[in-house]
Amino acid sequence: MSPLGRPPDDLSRFPAFDLRRRDRLYRLHRSDVGPWWFSSDGSGRFDLRESDHGTCYLAVSAVGAFIEVFRVATVIPEAEVEARSLSTLAPPKRVNLADCTVSAARKFGITGAVHTQPDYALPQAWAAALAAAGFGGIRYRLSHDPAQKELGVALFGAAGQQSLPIRRTETVPPAAVEEARQRFGLVVAPTPGLHTGSIRARV
Repeated sequence: MSPLGRPPDDLSRFPAFDLRRRDRLYRLHRSDVGPWWFSSDGSGRFDLRESDHGTCYLAVSAVGAFIEVFRVATVIPEAEVEARSLSTLAPPKRVNLADCTVSAARKFGITGAVHTQPDYALPQAWAAALAAAGFGGIRYRLSHDPAQKELGVALFGAAGQQSLPIRRTETVPPAAVEEARQRFGLVVAPTPGLHTGSIRARV
């Protein structure tokens, strides 16, 4: 894979994607916290550091949100799934995203490494440069989909927990669990002694 370089000074003509308020975004999160968390501590790929802003990581599909949370093991304890909820979110406003998923981004120095490289220093430098250029977030490919078909949105906003529009919050749908099993081989293992009403029983 071609290495990722530092962002150029002029990103004014970087390809853009229009995220509209009617679009749907998804986030899998622990049920005791809200979905709108904007990270700024450097733990996320596109975190905005050294500012009072952060980045909320969202997926454009429910299964995309699932695979980004359960990203290491292929066998997932059912208790870990049941401790989480899936929220369907509405973008708080119309947002111009920097589109890192299109070929035209290559002429600015973007390569596939922006979606996948384990060292986040350069992706975070790109996030800071794109935010400074006026973009409200980044459209990217989810690294835990080997086919690179599932897409994510890294939305910029004030750091920390925010109260923003939520269309729906629900238990993790069996359909999302089953799609993760069929497409990605992720299996939810039943919790010993708990069968009735379990995610496995509802699939």
